Amino acid sequence: MAMPLRLAYLVFEVRKPARWQRFMQEMLGLPAPTLHADGSAGWRVDEACQRLVTVPGTHDDLLALGLECTDAAELDRLLERLRDAGHAPRPADLALCRQRGVRALWWLHDPAQGRVELCLGLEQAATPFTSAAFPDGFETGALGLGHVVLVAHELPAMEAFYSLLGFGVTERLDTRVGPVRMRGTFLHCNRRHHSLALFDLPGSQRIHHFMLQARATRDVGRAFERAEALGVPLALELGQHPDPDGTFSFYGETPSGFAFEIGAQTREIDPACWRTMHTQQTSAWGHRPRLRLKLKMARELLKARLRGRQPRSAARGEAL
Repeated sequence: MAMPLRLAYLVFEVRKPARWQRFMQEMLGLPAPTLHADGSAGWRVDEACQRLVTVPGTHDDLLALGLECTDAAELDRLLERLRDAGHAPRPADLALCRQRGVRALWWLHDPAQGRVELCLGLEQAATPFTSAAFPDGFETGALGLGHVVLVAHELPAMEAFYSLLGFGVTERLDTRVGPVRMRGTFLHCNRRHHSLALFDLPGSQRIHHFMLQARATRDVGRAFERAEALGVPLALELGQHPDPDGTFSFYGETPSGFAFEIGAQTREIDPACWRTMHTQQTSAWGHRPRLRLKLKMARELLKARLRGRQPRSAARGEAL
């Protein structure tokens, strides 16, 4: 079964662009960015002209999630399906298409009012991608850009929306951490185990973390050492997700407070015959939480309760 989508790019609104520039170049080892007229900066992780975009602003959060359709016919079918379901995707103007580095773009909002951009024709860079920090590069191509995990307080509505876009459910997580229930959904749109995950977690940011998949396992270990040397706040130490994902990774904190994950060894699935799995485990080993993460989650739980919402889920500091 051909899957029509792949994660194309992520756009972050950031309050401290200079700190993000250091993070992208020193921690992630990415080449100097392409600067756009609106003040945004586009960062490469592969042969595409940009995959991660930072836009100066007042929020530290995910501004837009970009999904690439494989061809124009698939995009037309997707837009028709959305309209039939009562959504009203809007076409982007030429200026925005240029800033995103795509040939065509339509956008709409998910049930949590997060912006989703459906694009066609991701522009390729004129030169090969190189990184001294990740000499073997990142696993992208037909699998798209790593994955992103969104905070979804209304999990059923969010899952239904992204299923309408063409995502399939890979796994559902339902477990308890102490007295609190934690639920999440892993979604695939190609052979990558999940390009998107939705988790009901306490927190005010739309994004929980994004992940880049290194081709070489050694690059993950080197990145972990680099994070410690640079003083990048670590959330979860080295560990491995259980099968069928199997990712070996660690988690750190971006300059905007949400997390990033660097991983390798992620296994692929066959969407044509995949049956949804159910799990109560987030890590096979490792991924021990640092004190900083424990304190952060305690603050988020307290804020959620003060707002009058008893969260249905919480993180004990294990990876998602």
